[in-house]
Amino acid sequence: MDKVVWWEVETTDPELFQQFHAALSGWSFEPAFEDTELGADYWIIKAGDRGIGGLQRADPSAPPPSAGPRLYVAVDDLEAGLDRVAALGGLVERSRVALGGADRWFGIFRDPTGVSFGMWTGHATRP
Repeated sequence: MDKVVWWEVETTDPELFQQFHAALSGWSFEPAFEDTELGADYWIIKAGDRGIGGLQRADPSAPPPSAGPRLYVAVDDLEAGLDRVAALGGLVERSRVALGGADRWFGIFRDPTGVSFGMWTGHATRP
C-alpha cells in the first residue's frame, strides 16, 4: 500500500466546510452519488478540473471523530496561509514547526467545522 488514491472528510456542516475551503484553497465542490445506492449527502472536492477527495455530511447525532488522518497541503508562504486561515474563521493550532532538513516546515489548523488540516512548506522562512 504505497499510493493514496482518495481522501474523505465528514462534517456536520459541509456547507461551512465548502465556504471556508473555497476561500482558502480555491477548491470547488460538485454534488455526487445522490441517486446511487450510497444515497449520501456527498460532494467531490475539486482542485481545478481534478477530483482530489470527498466531502460527506456526518450524522449530527454521531460523536465527532477523535482520531484519524490529517491532510497536509503544500504552500509557498506558510505564515500567509495560516494568517488566511485565521481571517476566514479557522483556528491556528500550531504555527511554523521545523522538523530539520531542507524541506520540513509545517503548521496545523482547524477549519470552522472542526476538521484538522496541516500546511507544509519547503521554505525555511517566508519567501
